[in-house]
Amino acid sequence: MSEQYEYFVEAVPTVDDLYSAERPSSLWRRLGEQWEYLSLVEWEWQNVKDSGVLNPPLLESLIPVGAERAAVLEADRQVWVRYWAHYVDEQDWRDGEAPTTVVRRRRSPEHVLDESFQEGDVWGTTDAILDFYDARITNPPHLIQLSADEAEELLQEMFGLTGVTEL
Repeated sequence: MSEQYEYFVEAVPTVDDLYSAERPSSLWRRLGEQWEYLSLVEWEWQNVKDSGVLNPPLLESLIPVGAERAAVLEADRQVWVRYWAHYVDEQDWRDGEAPTTVVRRRRSPEHVLDESFQEGDVWGTTDAILDFYDARITNPPHLIQLSADEAEELLQEMFGLTGVTEL
């Protein structure tokens, strides 16, 4: 981390408080008027001017962090990812049915990436997280939030695989 930069985290408010200063939604840095963000899709710094992100967030919405904290956050890819156990619906969960898979979200400034662990032992795009939070959906899936370790354990139990949550 460069001491020249000022570093900031963003904790996008959500319905279920998924993000906080400790587990933020994005990491930003500024050098003068030049803004960059850590891409949680490509895992490298992107200049706002060269990306699809139109503007950096408002300075008042950001939380300043030191270069050391920014380095820790940059190195820990799992801090940026949210995981859930996926159930067909709430009734299945209440009845003690096993989840069908695990879903995850990476909320990067340039793209929100929602994925589910799918047939073929790959992560693929999903609408399950959007459907879960959409009040207009008549029969949404039911999601139970997991830590990265719990997601890894569940995927190992369900599919017999290890290292599935590695990024």
